[in-house]
Amino acid sequence: MNGEASGAHATRGVWLSLVTVGCWSVLPVTLRIASRHLDPYTLTWYRFVVSAFVLAVWLAARRELPVWSDVRRPRPAVLLLVATLGLVSNYVLYLVSLNYVSPTVGTVITQLGPLLLMLGGVWIFRERLSRRQTTGVVLLVAGLLLFFNRRLAELADLSGSAGIGAMILLAASVTWAMYGVAQKALLRDLASTRILLLIYIGATVLLAAFTAPRTVTALPPLELLMLGLSCLNTLVAYGALAEALRDAGAATVGAVLAVGPVATLIVTYVSNRVSPGFFAPDLLNIATVAGACAVTLGSGMSARK
Repeated sequence: MNGEASGAHATRGVWLSLVTVGCWSVLPVTLRIASRHLDPYTLTWYRFVVSAFVLAVWLAARRELPVWSDVRRPRPAVLLLVATLGLVSNYVLYLVSLNYVSPTVGTVITQLGPLLLMLGGVWIFRERLSRRQTTGVVLLVAGLLLFFNRRLAELADLSGSAGIGAMILLAASVTWAMYGVAQKALLRDLASTRILLLIYIGATVLLAAFTAPRTVTALPPLELLMLGLSCLNTLVAYGALAEALRDAGAATVGAVLAVGPVATLIVTYVSNRVSPGFFAPDLLNIATVAGACAVTLGSGMSARK
């Protein structure tokens, strides 16, 4: 029965990870529109404020709000600081990078985050990869290289705007992996929802001095709607991710998240069909399609023992 329960939890973790993938695949669209008249710090601050408020109301109704005893010990306090700094840095750096690189180039580099999370699960939490999972990781990496075969030259060029954007996104990936590992470690001390609320509150305080909240009153209706959807995206995506990390290993969650480029490509394609030129178009070839298949297959193999 324990094995069946463990398997059910792992399966639930995979599905929750896919919810996060779906949220992140549409995020570039909402952020692109919402950031037309909002700076990165203010936009990010609103995402954290709204998420903190909604989650606090929900936890208060369930009488599950965090208490001082949850964070007074050094271990959870330090881990919360690392998780908060990691997530805030990732949010801001990703938004800044949109000024230098296309969403597609951004997607391939940010895939380093889930891969680093996967390696963190193996190295820090002693999670073991089976032979199937190891094969899946190799397939996944090879698939990513094929998937972005026409973008590799841009990523290799570390000069000019593309190089600046690549370095910013590399830093964003590292900080996201820091958040993911700290979140996983915190699950030994706190419930996932309490962890997220504390992170959101901490992020709100950290960003407050750099924001201009009143600028939101001048936003057109469409941009205001996209800001609201971006806030909702944060709540759903990271709520699902936190629960996924609880139910499945960090290595498994990281592997599932690596399927993100395929979902992002689909959303980018649909966006350009609806509004031509909204995103820089991605030129598909046989290698790209093969890479998409390899990423999907590799992610599936890596997500299961």
